[in-house]
Formats: sequence, structure tokens, C-alpha cells
Amino acid sequence: SYWGTRYDANYIRLSALVDSVLTQVLCYEGAPAGTSFFAISNGRTEASENVWGASLPYLVAVDSSTDLQADHYEVTLTLSSAQVHAAPEQWFSSPTRTASGYVARLSVCGVERSGAFLRRALGLRSTDFTIRYENGQFYITTHGYGHGVGLSQWGAKAFAEQGLSYDAILAHYFPGTTLCG
Repeated sequence: SYWGTRYDANYIRLSALVDSVLTQVLCYEGAPAGTSFFAISNGRTEASENVWGASLPYLVAVDSSTDLQADHYEVTLTLSSAQVHAAPEQWFSSPTRTASGYVARLSVCGVERSGAFLRRALGLRSTDFTIRYENGQFYITTHGYGHGVGLSQWGAKAFAEQGLSYDAILAHYFPGTTLCG
């Protein structure tokens, strides 16, 4: 769907690019790295321990401020007070945020939940969200799209358009890794 109407020409070009890097593997300390990616950050990627509980030295927070210009970077979900079935003023506490700005923890009706839990439960695009109650409705605004760990697809695209090589982009999003193979 990204290739447009020139499918054949783009397929040939893409196939040649894939063939040129087919034997390369991203490694950390000589072993294959567990790389992850997502669509759009909130301007910074997230450290792996804040999402999956395990700290990997190459899955750390890095700048991805080009994501702020992404299509659909900010999206608002609206829920009526009838949809949430409770006294709206007591629903949500102020969130605790990670160093990258994603919601780490938030109290919902007195029960503390992780940002990741609320992202799944409410079908949110990101764990960087704000909640506001106004005129009988909740407005939940998200920034970015995805878990936030590793390579931002939008950020990588923007870096490539600025002329950065694929290995420089990988080194930015996965610090301390090298291409091997």
C-alpha cells in the first residue's frame, strides 16, 4: 500500500535493497539483539524496563522528536460519563510518568493500574495520554502510537528522508549495537 501505482518498479527496488542487507544482523556484544519497533513515539522512545519490566542496555530512551510531525500523532478518545458508570470526578488520579513522559501508573477509582494496562483496556494508541472531564464526557488524548520501545517507524522514515544511512538510524535507536554477519 505504500508503494503507490508503480508497484513493479518499487518491488524491484525494494527487493534489491533487501538483498543487499540480507546477511546482516543487529548485534549487542556479539549476540543478536532483540529489536523492537512501533509506529510513532511521543517525541522520545521508552526504556524497555518501563514497558516489559526487563532492562536491555540497547533499548533505552532516545530522542525521536521528528515523530511530533507524524500524521495522527495526537488522537482523542471521547467517553461519556454513562459509558464509564461512575462519579466522574473520582475516576482518575494524576498519573506518575516515566522519564520519557509515558504514563507509568494511574489510579482508577482507587485502584492503581499501569499505563500499559490502561492502554490495552481502553484501546488507546499510546501510554502517553492525558484525561480531561468536561460537559459529562471524558476526553483521553494520546500522543504517538505503539509501545514506544526501540525503533520508531515514523522517526526512522524522517531520518532516512534527511539522508541518514540505515546503519546510522539503527545505531540511533539501538545504542551500543553493531551490524554483524
